[in-house]
Amino acid sequence: MGTIAIVGMGPLLGLGLAKRFGREGFKVAMISRNQEALSKFEAQLKPLGIEAAGFAADVSDPAQIERAFAAIRGRFGDIDILEFSPTNWNKGDYQSTVALATTVESAKLDFDLLVLGAIACARQVFPQMVERKSGAIFFTTGYSAIHPIPFITSLCLSNSALRSYAYCLQEELAPSGVYVGTVSINAFIADGTAADPVTIADLYWDMYKKRDRIEEVFGPV
Repeated sequence: MGTIAIVGMGPLLGLGLAKRFGREGFKVAMISRNQEALSKFEAQLKPLGIEAAGFAADVSDPAQIERAFAAIRGRFGDIDILEFSPTNWNKGDYQSTVALATTVESAKLDFDLLVLGAIACARQVFPQMVERKSGAIFFTTGYSAIHPIPFITSLCLSNSALRSYAYCLQEELAPSGVYVGTVSINAFIADGTAADPVTIADLYWDMYKKRDRIEEVFGPV
């Protein structure tokens, strides 16, 4: 089928997407900060017959992103699908801030990862997609992208900006045959629950196949 690049690979949504798209024949390129964790995901996917490889990079560092995508193309060739869902939640003492506590520094931490990181990653794939007249880009956010949640103001700002970028990118790329979709998750992802990663991954696959809407919300609205 081709290659899917999952940026922000983790044990829940990322692994669910890897299994879902891998089951359809896609090779899986995985990006996160931790190479050891990526190697473990490779080991989990291999018995399922899914060819996968991890490429360690800090998404907030454009130079690292450029090197990671060059390595992906060297291993797998062109990237057919980009899924972008990194998070700062598991990064040391990270804490999103309420509005009155939001500073330039706290807002920049999320903005560098979620907005500038998204732009850097998208720019690594959409020129080739436009040339081929095919491809898909998914951006994953939380529900705060749509509905402001004051106690995570610094995250809200970046989530809403990322959602806006997805809409703007879709407007420009659609005539070239490149699909852009965004999924806002309003649930705590956990195995064996209504927000099981397998269930959420099915939503991405449906959007990828049908390409009939730019946005979905997973969870209550």
